[in-house]
Amino acid sequence: ARADMQTSVRWFRENAGSLRIDPDRIAVGGTSAGAVTALGVAIGGDDPLPGDHADQSSGVCTAVSISGANASTAVGPADAGALFVHGTADTVVPYDLAVQTRDAMVANGLPVSWNPIGGKGHGLTSTDLGPSVDVTIQWLHDRVATAPYPCSPAVAAQPRVPAGRTTTIDGPAGRSGVVSLVATENRAAGYVQALRCGGATGTSSNLNSDAPGQTRAALAVVEFDAQGRACLFNQASTHLVADLQGTFAPGAFEDVVDDRLLDTRRGPMPAGGSMVEVRGRPDSTAVVSLTLTETTAAGYLQVLPCGASPGAWSNLNADAVGQTRAGLAFVRFAADGRVCVFLQRAAHVVVDLQGYMASGSFDDTPDDRVLDSRSGPMAAAGSVTVVRGRPSTTGVVSLIATETAGAGFVQVLACGTTPGASSNLNVDAPGQTLAVLAFVRFAADGTACVFTQRSAHLVADVQGYLMAGAFDDVMPDQRLLDTRRR
Repeated sequence: ARADMQTSVRWFRENAGSLRIDPDRIAVGGTSAGAVTALGVAIGGDDPLPGDHADQSSGVCTAVSISGANASTAVGPADAGALFVHGTADTVVPYDLAVQTRDAMVANGLPVSWNPIGGKGHGLTSTDLGPSVDVTIQWLHDRVATAPYPCSPAVAAQPRVPAGRTTTIDGPAGRSGVVSLVATENRAAGYVQALRCGGATGTSSNLNSDAPGQTRAALAVVEFDAQGRACLFNQASTHLVADLQGTFAPGAFEDVVDDRLLDTRRGPMPAGGSMVEVRGRPDSTAVVSLTLTETTAAGYLQVLPCGASPGAWSNLNADAVGQTRAGLAFVRFAADGRVCVFLQRAAHVVVDLQGYMASGSFDDTPDDRVLDSRSGPMAAAGSVTVVRGRPSTTGVVSLIATETAGAGFVQVLACGTTPGASSNLNVDAPGQTLAVLAFVRFAADGTACVFTQRSAHLVADVQGYLMAGAFDDVMPDQRLLDTRRR
């Protein structure tokens, strides 16, 4: 029975995207034999019995046990706790055995809710259980729905990628792919770098975290070698997720070894309201990784033609002092090879060149705001917002979530499809402002949809469009790596 329930947990976790559930917020429960089984799953997530979907975790957040107990000697500190409802006169599953299970959980530091029903035996009626209903609902709310992510100890115990490790990802051989990178549950501040396997680490970054326990997402252009391999280097211990959004057609993108075009940390910090000049290939559109660091206040960074007025859009956003934020941008260098970076507030800026778009492969349009919910009601949790762009094309879109209500994700997807299989932007706390770049496929009617897991305001600016034949969209996004699912 325990093997069957553990297999069911793993099945739900493997199919979380299509079921629209959070794979790290699963609880089990039952009555009598079902409660015995549920407790066995709660204390056996780190030692699962054989079954299908073995690559998924069997861990759960908690168990609800009505007239159940299990082997107290099997309980350990990496297990899940439980809510117990038990009749004090139960002789089928003896009350004392439930007490022993409870005490073993408490001794191992596991959360327990103990709800004895005086004078009642094993066959508890709905009337007997009535007073426990509200307690159970509150327990599931606190221990599952709103618990720190992830609430399953067995899932949280999955080993993170050690600091300084290079991890191989497999993709389309000999192609440059657009990959959404996520670093989550990091142990310390640090960066993630996508690079050719065997290449030098530390020369650039694609994603940055500035404190432990963050979830950060960023887009990167990844060059896969002739064997279809590329590598991710993580400076700090963290979990890594990588989703392939699509690939550039041969000849559409010139992938270069990342080249640092600007690093203001080598001199004085640019003042708030200043313009910093960056130079590249004249009359070319480049793909660059932008990093904003040592921020002095909340504000934004914008890449724009030198001499143009700032403020119409942003490429990166900071919402506090001392932050480090990174993201991808498409940058048009003028005939004299210049482009400018505007800083609303004083901060240091790093710009790394990832490559150049070939002539005729990208229509670099004036940034076009296609969504700004701040002019109306905030996007509700679980809602889908329609955005419109050029029909049957892939747009390069700057996506911003602001005034966030809590931890969650934002995903751009085809309207009518099920969200949850991947994410474009991740939020890990209320009140954040985060920006990322996304490749958005607009349908034949010009629509695409934005799903937000938690309530937030959304802003979307189209930076340009990939020309026909220049980019092969992968729909839905293909997961290349998820170290949380070992």
